Amino acid sequence: MSLSPDFSKKDINKNIDRLINEGYVVARKASDGDSWESVISLLDEFEFRFERECSVNSHLNSVMFDEKFNQEYEKTLPKISKFYSNISTNKELFKAYKRVLDTDLTQQQTHIVNEAIKGFQLSGIDLDADSQEEFKKIQERLTVLSNTFSNNSLKSTNEWKKSVSKADLPGYTEDQLSKIRKEDGSLEINLQMPVYLDLMTFCENQTLREEVYKAYISRASEIGLTSMKYDNTKIMDEILKLRLKLANLLGFNNYAELSIASKMVESPNQVIDFLDLLINKSRPQALKEFQELESFAGCKINPWDFAFYSEKLKEKKYGFKKSDLTPYFPEEYVLNGLFSLIKELYEISLKEIKEDSYHQDVKVFDLVKNNESIGRVYIDLYARENKRGGAWMSDYQPLTEKNKPVAFVVCNLNKPTKDKPAMFEFDEIVTIFHEFGHALHHLLTKVEYPCAAGISGVPWDGVELPSQYMEFFAYDKEVIKKISSHYQTGESLPDELYQKIIDSKNFQSAIQMLRQCEFALWDIKTHMSSKDTYEILNEVRQKTSIIPPINENRFLNTFGHIFSGGYAAGYFSYKWAEVLAADAFYYVNQSGSINKDLTNSFKVNILEVGGSLDFMSQYKKFRGGEPELKSVLVSNGIQ
Repeated sequence: MSLSPDFSKKDINKNIDRLINEGYVVARKASDGDSWESVISLLDEFEFRFERECSVNSHLNSVMFDEKFNQEYEKTLPKISKFYSNISTNKELFKAYKRVLDTDLTQQQTHIVNEAIKGFQLSGIDLDADSQEEFKKIQERLTVLSNTFSNNSLKSTNEWKKSVSKADLPGYTEDQLSKIRKEDGSLEINLQMPVYLDLMTFCENQTLREEVYKAYISRASEIGLTSMKYDNTKIMDEILKLRLKLANLLGFNNYAELSIASKMVESPNQVIDFLDLLINKSRPQALKEFQELESFAGCKINPWDFAFYSEKLKEKKYGFKKSDLTPYFPEEYVLNGLFSLIKELYEISLKEIKEDSYHQDVKVFDLVKNNESIGRVYIDLYARENKRGGAWMSDYQPLTEKNKPVAFVVCNLNKPTKDKPAMFEFDEIVTIFHEFGHALHHLLTKVEYPCAAGISGVPWDGVELPSQYMEFFAYDKEVIKKISSHYQTGESLPDELYQKIIDSKNFQSAIQMLRQCEFALWDIKTHMSSKDTYEILNEVRQKTSIIPPINENRFLNTFGHIFSGGYAAGYFSYKWAEVLAADAFYYVNQSGSINKDLTNSFKVNILEVGGSLDFMSQYKKFRGGEPELKSVLVSNGIQ
């Protein structure tokens, strides 16, 4: 079967209807089975084809948004949700899985079947008929609401634009101006991430910074700085109420308990204790960092001043500017250096292939081992108006006996200009490494069962381990030599600048730790309560905020991870996995250089097994014991 997805956008409703009808036939046949082959293998073969169709539709809606396609796409969502609800509450199929559990299975197969049985139970298999019907309707509604939330966020972001002159942008370099210069030579700013970050960081015009900040932080809300027709407030409220209903139907007190039931942690309170510990360790240092910033600025720091003065302070403390680094990191060298690192770590090469894709920005690479393709990755790096913000990896197809894995890696970074290549800031390089960590988890799997291959079946609080582990390599001196080459001179990043990156790595790290803990603590607490979500956020901010939020702050109204992604009552996973990642990297790098045997152990015990075995047991097998919390504090320079 071809590795190339069908990006044609044709007949998506017809194809989904056909596959769903086929899926019910397969499920009926599997319900009569009593062996791995007659139940799981049968369903896996169908799931492989169905998920490919769903994946490419979802991907195109995120990266090539248009109203016509989205209308068709939205029609598929309740159908897909209803199908999965019906399958997960199919009592005859549930019995078939139980019969399979009593057969002669491998360790991987036993784990997979046990997890599937747990999945049936968390999907309402034990509910009576009326409750099951209510459960399904809630799931269908949540699917539609999540897509609407995402669309509103995108439209609200795209809608806001402002014509400016060069005089409005003191502090801008020609490179920064080139990002906002239109074809007719005029300048226009917007709320796309590369443009927004430049303005917050470099523009000396405080009035303009305030205007843009308020527009950005109030998107998709009732505030009115962007169109109120994209207000997500009621959608958020309905999503939270429906999640609570789902949890209650299953006998849980709240949605946080339901979410935690499929993760490594034991309870929501364990999550709260974990986050409180990080907050208590970080807050004293964060206050000192902020006091240093205000002292340097000589004025009160407003939210729209933070990035600007932080960049100025960083320049003063460490003797360099972001713009000093970017010429050394043109796209070609960053990718080639990353691929060289992957080859060194895992003996895998990446070879670009010429293939027409869904957009001219996309680059396509085959993963090659021993002259044989073992997978493919589509890389879509640049920001554009019809593309959802943020960065992510999504899987198109998993490994099977006959098919190789395929992944999409998406970012929103700077584009090439007419006379210069795309050049990345160092934070953006870390993002690329992060997303490739996810891609490697998917592409290097040795598990040939789609339900557990790659990232499938991995607990949510473990799925960020490979991505955050890869981030550490971006700071390695040898790696930076591989990924850097001045776009004009060809010179690698000088040792002096490298040392400044390392010295500044943990600049304001305690403030950033508090910020991430704020998101995670709000998330878990808001899914433990029926109180207004902004009221909960304000309570959390009593512990975490350094700068008081402004009245226009409606950050949650575009918080896609929680309201349109998979991180509801699971955002803590970033911090939980960061503990594992720091612990893993220091273990592999304990002698000051990468230990090849331990790197191979990470690949064999983590990357290759996907969701086919207990994740924490596999981590302990690699690590030789429990992860140490102090690793994440050390990596962030928090005493």
